[in-house]
Amino acid sequence: MSINTLITNLKNSALEFLGHDKGSIAITFAVSLIPVMLTAGIAVDYTRIAHTKGIIDEALDAAVLMSGRELADGKRVNASFRADFEKFFFANVDGRTNLVDSVSIQSFNANPATGKVTASAKSNIKMTFMGIIGKPTVDVTSESEARFSSKKVELTMMLDVTGSMGRQGKLAALKTAANNAIDILLPTSSTSNKVRIGLVPYSASVNVGNTVARKVSNRPGFRCVTERRANRFNDASYATTKVEGAGRYCPSQKVVPLSTNASTLKSTINSFRASGATAGHLGVTWSYYTLSPNWDNAWPSSPTPASYGDSRVQKIALLMTDGEFNTIYTGSTSAQFAVSTCADMKRR
Repeated sequence: MSINTLITNLKNSALEFLGHDKGSIAITFAVSLIPVMLTAGIAVDYTRIAHTKGIIDEALDAAVLMSGRELADGKRVNASFRADFEKFFFANVDGRTNLVDSVSIQSFNANPATGKVTASAKSNIKMTFMGIIGKPTVDVTSESEARFSSKKVELTMMLDVTGSMGRQGKLAALKTAANNAIDILLPTSSTSNKVRIGLVPYSASVNVGNTVARKVSNRPGFRCVTERRANRFNDASYATTKVEGAGRYCPSQKVVPLSTNASTLKSTINSFRASGATAGHLGVTWSYYTLSPNWDNAWPSSPTPASYGDSRVQKIALLMTDGEFNTIYTGSTSAQFAVSTCADMKRR
């Protein structure tokens, strides 16, 4: 066969092949299937990245919060401090995902002056489909930051123990809320004295106990007190103006001045019983007194409230009640008395 004949035959065969349309859809589908499958595979890999990064982010957040709590409790920032952070972080990562090739802490900083903790971590996540295109792993960075107040806290809870609180489970709810606050602010694991909590249970009067009543009341034979007739809305010292004594409607639960003793606080709360009318302004007034440095000598064996000018201390009065203030002994109304006292408290 001559070369010309061979070329002619090859040309004819090529033209015939190009003109043949049987199986063209299958060929097109096979060719297009490759990028479709690769795209789907990459989507699966990115879903894994997002899921795994979520686990790493969560573990890093938890570790940063833990370190922030330790910083707020006064723990020294040293090698042991960082070691605790890393131990907590890796304990929350290990076993939660099998897609991580490696995880490392990239940075960690704790500043006692600001109460700020920052950290970052890098995780090397194994890929399945992206490995086909030369990307066997992907590096993902996680960052977290927490800031805890470096201030000390003086908190007094004014707690309604009046008769209406005995209905519909309200007193039980108050006890739960107050105990939860103590568990959060005074955890048993903490050795810090940065938080002090006082309790002012009130109904128609406030029970300050015989020892305090002898100092501050014009009727020292009684253990319960009401408002005073002068300096009614401020925290002028009891040495200047005595409070009124109350012989009737005296609740059994006593005021607890600022304390770090969670056990004492909780046992007092758990002993609450509901009875009496609602002199809510007395709860406000006596919460003011427990926080006031002007009344520091009224409380036996209790830490002195910080001065008002101390920027390192935050004073808080927290009210828990179910209703209207409806009982007063010296003019105006209980609600108006409470509002005026709160206004004076806020200016401090």
